[in-house]
Amino acid sequence: MKKTFALFMAAVMFAPAAFAAEITPYVGLGIVIDKASTTAKRVKFDATQTPANIEGAFVANAGDDMDFDMAFAGEITAGIKYGNVRGELEVAVRSASEDNYEIFNGTIFEMGPIVVPAEINTSTSVRHNSYMANFYYDFAISGSKWTPYVGAGIGLGTYAQKAIVEVDIDDTVLADLMQMPGAAEMLKDLPLGGKTFADDTLTEFEWQVGLGATYNFNENWALDIGYRFNSSTVEKEFVYAHELKVGARYLF
Repeated sequence: MKKTFALFMAAVMFAPAAFAAEITPYVGLGIVIDKASTTAKRVKFDATQTPANIEGAFVANAGDDMDFDMAFAGEITAGIKYGNVRGELEVAVRSASEDNYEIFNGTIFEMGPIVVPAEINTSTSVRHNSYMANFYYDFAISGSKWTPYVGAGIGLGTYAQKAIVEVDIDDTVLADLMQMPGAAEMLKDLPLGGKTFADDTLTEFEWQVGLGATYNFNENWALDIGYRFNSSTVEKEFVYAHELKVGARYLF
């Protein structure tokens, strides 16, 4: 009986230590290639509104689909690994932009004998920071340094967006136009030097799913290569990104 009790007490004393030994904390850094898209639309220009209602001729989120340029992003992670399961916190800094997209090129209006052609461009930029809690399952392969994984995460994203529209009119035409009575008053709402049509910062719920593989150089250092789909809904518009990640992880 005493021997059984001694064995039981030894198991109780050493079990927490064994459990703790299997928990491995880690930190990581990553570079991400990001291709973002959204259901939000560009600013639209309606020439039928001019010259009587120049300001009303520009309508936000009413034009063609946006197509953001490919961009780079960065992330930092910290987490713990227990067996085949990992849980981590992630902070990522992203950006997306669509520069100098032409939304109109033609005659915007006529005033007396003067025909006014113009080229109208818009540019949109979005700074996107995310704060995520991620969970992964690692598929251990016996005898291999590669470990495939799948995972998902939820969190919050902050979106700082800015859309600018600029109208370009030939200087000679503009000079002739300014000689017409009432032209200066009419043109004050025309964004010749650029006008901001959206400048907001919003925080929204965000989620992501992904898969990849880890190459373990040794018990401390690992290379992480993966893909993930990141998404949110911002002002009722679907925002999403396809991302390829390359990162390094250090296990303590």
